[in-house]
Amino acid sequence: MNDATYVLDEALTKFPKIHELEEELKTTKLTPEEREAKSEELKTASSQATSYMQLTNETISMMKLFTKNLSASFTMPEIVDRVAAMVNYTLDTIVGPKSANLKVESMEEKYKFNPRHLLSEFVEIYLNLGVSDRFIEAVARDGRSYKPANFANASRIMERYHLCPAPELVRWNKLKARFAKAKELEDQDESDLGELPEEFEDPLLATLMMDPVTLPMSKMVVDRSTIRSHLLSDPHDPFNRSPLKIEDVIENPELKEKIGKWRSEMREKARAARQEKMDTTAG
Repeated sequence: MNDATYVLDEALTKFPKIHELEEELKTTKLTPEEREAKSEELKTASSQATSYMQLTNETISMMKLFTKNLSASFTMPEIVDRVAAMVNYTLDTIVGPKSANLKVESMEEKYKFNPRHLLSEFVEIYLNLGVSDRFIEAVARDGRSYKPANFANASRIMERYHLCPAPELVRWNKLKARFAKAKELEDQDESDLGELPEEFEDPLLATLMMDPVTLPMSKMVVDRSTIRSHLLSDPHDPFNRSPLKIEDVIENPELKEKIGKWRSEMREKARAARQEKMDTTAG
């Protein structure tokens, strides 16, 4: 996942720079020295973009294959948020407001960069992972890159250029609606719960802990999914850098029960308040 995110980001961030340099070189205002410097900069950026795009195409092809056959591995609690953030970020890049900056000269012939094909690949990845409710919730929970307009743009582009068979487009539009519903529920839940008590808040992500565990050396309490995700790339306690394995964490059933009870009470209070407001309005 780290490699996929890295090559994607490196490839897609090179094209806006190439676009900018190409536009600058079309002007007659540059001195010979400036033109030579920018031409050299364009040459370097182009070479890097070509290499990264080749890696990106290979990585996405593998990811499409793996998400089709091993979707459960991509929707485990410790990585599902990372997967959702990556696909949402890429969708935002290729169909969002800044997508025009990706247009460069000879982009398919020279760089093997075809935004429409890349879009269809990512739509297939979304569909492969969309069998998991956990993935759907993670997509909607991504505050940085989840934007309903991007999904609407993707539908429009796919339909206009016939990028996928009609049945697949129907599946995509249904999945898009599920993302929107999950986002609505996420926002409602956040509103119902209000400000989190400090003892219920994950110290690394500032989110509500669902399965709190205690780290044996630092004695810090974090959510199990948070520390699982951390340990995928760093086998140390993030608070004191002592060696740590997921098997070492200590269950915290009392706090878990306390959080569950608080969550239920807050939701019930919010529902009662909404019902009272509706009854008052109706009366």
